[in-house]
Amino acid sequence: MHLLIESWTPTHERWPDLVAVIAAEQQTQWAFHTHFEKFPRHFLVARQYQDNQSIDNQDIVGFLMFVVWEIGPHDHDHPPIQHQGKPLTEAKIIAFGVQKAHRRQGIGRRLQEEVLRRAKDLGCFQVRSVSESRYAENHQLKLSMGFAAVPLDREKDTLVFVMPLGHS
Repeated sequence: MHLLIESWTPTHERWPDLVAVIAAEQQTQWAFHTHFEKFPRHFLVARQYQDNQSIDNQDIVGFLMFVVWEIGPHDHDHPPIQHQGKPLTEAKIIAFGVQKAHRRQGIGRRLQEEVLRRAKDLGCFQVRSVSESRYAENHQLKLSMGFAAVPLDREKDTLVFVMPLGHS
């Protein structure tokens, strides 16, 4: 089996298939929340295929949606954090999931690695995500990749994960 990570937009011919996978992972309320439409949104799609399989028939096995925005004002009511007079941006992971039958195969790690690479290419200072305690597998994945973890004060069963990407 091979794994392909792609960036999709709503104009992709298999977009309805992606929406169905996101809904099955109970991430629709986040991935398609109207609040995030005003920011650059990026949908990463993991597809798995065999050598003899047509590209059109590849199974969607995972996804990750992130937005790019300034650090501070959008979910903390904080002034933009600046460095050398420029506001810093982050890639905030809003929705992430791997279909249950495909977990523990490195697909989630590949999606997380891809968001780190793309965020760096987009000039982001960091990647951040928020995750409830019921997503223990996600927590273990992020910790194994070197993300820092901080409890979220306003919600006792939630952690914030941050991976600094550095700055230029």
